[in-house]
Amino acid sequence: MTNTMQASSPTTKQTQRAWPRVLLLFLILLAFARVTWQLGGKDLWWDETLSLQRAESSLPDILLGRLVMSDGFTQVATTDQHPFLFFLLQGLLLRLAGDSEYALRFVPAMAATLLVPSVWAFARRLQRGDAFPPSSPYWAALLAAVSPFFLWYGQEARPYALWAVLAVLSAYPPARLIQEGGLSRAWIAGYIALLLMFLTSHYYAVFLLPVHALLLYLWLAERSRVKAAIIAAGLVLGGAALAAAAFWFIIVAQQGGGNFPSISLSILGPDLLNAFSLGLSVDLADVWLLDLLFGVIAAAGAAWSLRSRRSLRNGGWLPVTLIAAPILAILVVNVFSPAYMNARHMSLLGGPFILLLGAGLGVAWRLRPWFSLLLGAALILGSGCSTFNYFTVEQYAKDDFSRLGNQLDGHIAPGDLVLIKPPFAWRAFAYYLPLATMTGMPGANQNAPTFGAPMLERDWDERFALMDELTRDKRRIWLLISGTHPYADLQGRTEGWLDDNLFKVQETTYFSHSSLKSALYLPEVPVYESLPDSLHNRVDAVLGDTIRLAGIELGAPATPDLALPVTLYWEAVTPTDRRYKYALRLTEIRDDGATETLSVSEREPYDGAIPTIYWDPGKIIVEYSELPPAKWPQPPDGADAEAFWARYRLTLQVYDAETLEPLPVTQAGAAETAEDGHTLILPCCPR
Repeated sequence: MTNTMQASSPTTKQTQRAWPRVLLLFLILLAFARVTWQLGGKDLWWDETLSLQRAESSLPDILLGRLVMSDGFTQVATTDQHPFLFFLLQGLLLRLAGDSEYALRFVPAMAATLLVPSVWAFARRLQRGDAFPPSSPYWAALLAAVSPFFLWYGQEARPYALWAVLAVLSAYPPARLIQEGGLSRAWIAGYIALLLMFLTSHYYAVFLLPVHALLLYLWLAERSRVKAAIIAAGLVLGGAALAAAAFWFIIVAQQGGGNFPSISLSILGPDLLNAFSLGLSVDLADVWLLDLLFGVIAAAGAAWSLRSRRSLRNGGWLPVTLIAAPILAILVVNVFSPAYMNARHMSLLGGPFILLLGAGLGVAWRLRPWFSLLLGAALILGSGCSTFNYFTVEQYAKDDFSRLGNQLDGHIAPGDLVLIKPPFAWRAFAYYLPLATMTGMPGANQNAPTFGAPMLERDWDERFALMDELTRDKRRIWLLISGTHPYADLQGRTEGWLDDNLFKVQETTYFSHSSLKSALYLPEVPVYESLPDSLHNRVDAVLGDTIRLAGIELGAPATPDLALPVTLYWEAVTPTDRRYKYALRLTEIRDDGATETLSVSEREPYDGAIPTIYWDPGKIIVEYSELPPAKWPQPPDGADAEAFWARYRLTLQVYDAETLEPLPVTQAGAAETAEDGHTLILPCCPR
């Protein structure tokens, strides 16, 4: 029996050594799967498209943070407020993998995943020095893997998740230093690299330099207090210089705090606690009790880490200090100018907070394992509910640019004008909208010219004069609005001028945190006394003795990714109290006799803005419509044009919007009546 036990002992020890690594690997894979699930499923919002614009810039512009904004007339160079590291990594990835939402968000997703082994290693280091209880590393890794905050920012193409992991990693080598009394050259080189990466990714990294200075002082003081004081003072002074430079650059030069509120600890504390506990996909008013539980557990972890001289000597004060130093710094900065918007700017606190949570659950495990499991289950359940909200509740979705793009796909056509409000948002609109001619920036082009509104660096009289010039002789004017920067036109003067000078026929609002919407205008009310002399395709067809289609015009040939402009000339024969819709179809008769629909537009005239119940007999209503993009027919070189175009039909039906009953064709005019008696076959193509 003894021999058997001895023989099995090595295997048992190997198993005991292996299972923590297996558990850690599982938690890393869990974090990766969670943060990459539907990574490209949410639309980019304005901040993320700034990352895209910067990442796709040249290397000098990435390093200098140079961004160029344009309204189509004027280009304005601006400077991004964040250092370059994240955008350098993102730019490299974009050049390798393209600019999909998934590729844009891959760097922060990897940073959020890397946070799991980072907090595990840091907690393990503190646990070895008796500053943390034994089970703390696993609790910390688990909470990092399910963190709603780092799910949110792990799926956002911004540097916030990277800041968090670098804050933890850069503090690890000095923590190792004070425990082991020295570092190899490789560790020193790694520490310098990590610190430089942190400083080149987040200006607030300077808030942690005093912590690093204190760590180095404590280590050097055992050898030479004078040398320790000199080096620590140098690091602090260097950090102060960097902090002053960052403050001047962000707050003074860039006026980065201009729209930030002034804060106090009573505001900052609950905001940060809720963010790092349950994330942004919950309402603080509903979950404050669970937030409080997170706070109590973290406080228990802090108390344990600070409980003795031995724990303090081995770095137990580090997690607390890594949280307290930036909070104190931001409150001091707030005295001069507000520099805090929300918890994302303080994401460097997220890792230390998770460390304290892990320590607190480790303390509970030492007291009563079942109690620790109960507390851990409560935290994980709360995190799970927040995660569920993030993926399922529209309130926590990003700006719905995709729906806007789908809505406008097939509607923007040659002869239209597109106005973007504000011009700063052009990259977001260009990414999702079918503005095939938007090649990087607003400006004139041959199909649908695009301009910013309000125009940059001009007084309002000049802006209005330019809009008057732009909108003149256009078929339709589209105004696309993102309220990300409402202060670009707080009084809504742009919309006011358009409402006063043009005819609004449509306004659509999309779900958004930034008031995303579109509006369609015409240069004038499209009701006239007679048909224009320039009309070539007169039809003079009557449907149901009620509505006359006086004529039709097709626009110039369009590319496959643009709509085909169609102008319809309507007239009421008699007054009606019914609202009618129409279906306009382009069809092809195949060789086997079957009919294939290539494109269809089915709508109420002007989408209900000018319904048939308001039509006056004898008045001409000109409707600028379109056929959505299709594979537009083109006769091959040398083909018999008449035989080719004989295969295509443009048909029209008018029907009751409520009953769906079609109106019969009572007079075909220049068109033909189909066999069903209620479909017009219109002249559509050159014969």
